[in-house]
Amino acid sequence: MTVHGEPAPTAPAPAGGERRRRGNLVTWLILGGILVVALVLRLWNIDHNLPFVYNADEELHFVPKAVDMFGGSLNPGYFENPPALTYLLYVVFRVRFLGDHLREAFAGDPEPAFLTARIVVALIGTLVAGLVYWAGARFYDRRVGLVGAAVMAVAFLPLFYSKHALNDTVTMAPVAVALVGCLLVYERGRWVDWLLAGGAIGVATATKYTAGAMIVTLIAAAVLRVARDRSALRPTLVGFAVAVGALFVCFAILNPFAILHPGEARAQISGQSDQAGTAKLGQDDTLGWLYYVKTLLWGFGWLPTVAAIAGGVLAVVRDWRKGLLLVVFPVLLWLYLGEQGRHFGRWLMPIYPALCVLAGYAVVSAADAIKVRVPVVVAVLAAVLCVQGVIQAVHIDTILGREDTRTQARAWMETHVPDGAKVVVEPFIPGNWLTLDASRTFDRFAVKRPFQAYEKKLRPKLVDRYRREGYCWVVVGSHQKGRGLKAGLKNARAYYRALDRASASTTVFSPYRRGAEPVEFSYDQSFNYEPRAFARPGPVVEIHRLSGCR
Repeated sequence: MTVHGEPAPTAPAPAGGERRRRGNLVTWLILGGILVVALVLRLWNIDHNLPFVYNADEELHFVPKAVDMFGGSLNPGYFENPPALTYLLYVVFRVRFLGDHLREAFAGDPEPAFLTARIVVALIGTLVAGLVYWAGARFYDRRVGLVGAAVMAVAFLPLFYSKHALNDTVTMAPVAVALVGCLLVYERGRWVDWLLAGGAIGVATATKYTAGAMIVTLIAAAVLRVARDRSALRPTLVGFAVAVGALFVCFAILNPFAILHPGEARAQISGQSDQAGTAKLGQDDTLGWLYYVKTLLWGFGWLPTVAAIAGGVLAVVRDWRKGLLLVVFPVLLWLYLGEQGRHFGRWLMPIYPALCVLAGYAVVSAADAIKVRVPVVVAVLAAVLCVQGVIQAVHIDTILGREDTRTQARAWMETHVPDGAKVVVEPFIPGNWLTLDASRTFDRFAVKRPFQAYEKKLRPKLVDRYRREGYCWVVVGSHQKGRGLKAGLKNARAYYRALDRASASTTVFSPYRRGAEPVEFSYDQSFNYEPRAFARPGPVVEIHRLSGCR
């Protein structure tokens, strides 16, 4: 009905609907801000040290294997690490570099390929924060998801390895998807849920083998579903078969030659497993389970770790079925890795998405317990949770923007060591360190493989051999030296003492702040520069000039 030709007023929208729309908008704005911060932190100085790649795994594994595929074969011929990331980089390189000349260009200038690969990993690392939001919102509510995403955005290890072309950060993406898939299997059990969970686990396994342990979460979801409704046994068995099929298909697509050449793949994977079962020279002498807890304190954060543990307890107490889906994989992987002989903090990163959700749940539960229904309470608690990560993020991003001690040492050699001089360089540098864009050439003393045994072969008499054969310059790196000394190798200690006595001069490049105590050798913190003592990346590099040597 109209009055004087004017339209009748429309009924106002329900207040509840308006609040929901406003709440959704605020949520997306906050999430967008978190993702922007995550991306900026990951792209900040992402070109660190290039064209040199000082992380040995980054130098040798995924990028070079993807480049080699431009030679005509998609078989990586390498199965110690699964090739999902390698194939992704190959596709990206095809689009980015178009022609077939990448192999030739890579040998002369590897920087474009490595920088492209790092950006891909950084983008996936940012996506992981978004997937953590999805997991937290799906398990509990949007507040849990936002807090979890914020923790992931600034946590040290996910940030650090988002700046390297490695699979550790990439693995967390399908693991986060698998978490949601397993929850949906438990709650709904539709075919798409089984496909999502199984497929995500397959992708995760084809990215990092240990992520295959997520199958236990899927089994738990299936068992819990049947326990809740016995009549669901048959469809659950069929659904589980569908999930396993999806897992196998995704794994086979992303790691096809492991299926086509099972003997070769099995031999390499077994060899890698055997290595993981033996301790590395100079490794921390502590129980693996305790070591991994310690890595969480700086790699994930003190408060986030405490919050995740508290969140896990709360989740299991309040709804043990849903809580079990979040807790079982982290506990299982921690138990498995702690039993291995070798320990690296990044190996535990697949559990970080679940830890982020649990930490978010603890924060939201604490805010609700205060009984002050103001969103700012959650925001303040989340900010406190992220303080350590923000400080670490600024520290590492700043550090990586400074010149590495190995680059400094190389530049010094090009101006102080005669062209053609004979040099001894310990195996702590990339293969192209002396040759890439070099203004001088050096005759390098042959160091026999395996490099892992280098420290065990050292003897004081080697110094006399260097002098006798005219190798007058000896380059030592603490990444190598520290292994033998920490392991207590008497011959190695005697060798370094003999080298010091035989040196007419020693030039030292240190990564530490003036007055800071040197960091004890560690396979984690000596290489990721997390301690505040670091002022720049790299090991302590010593360049010795032997006396009486021609």
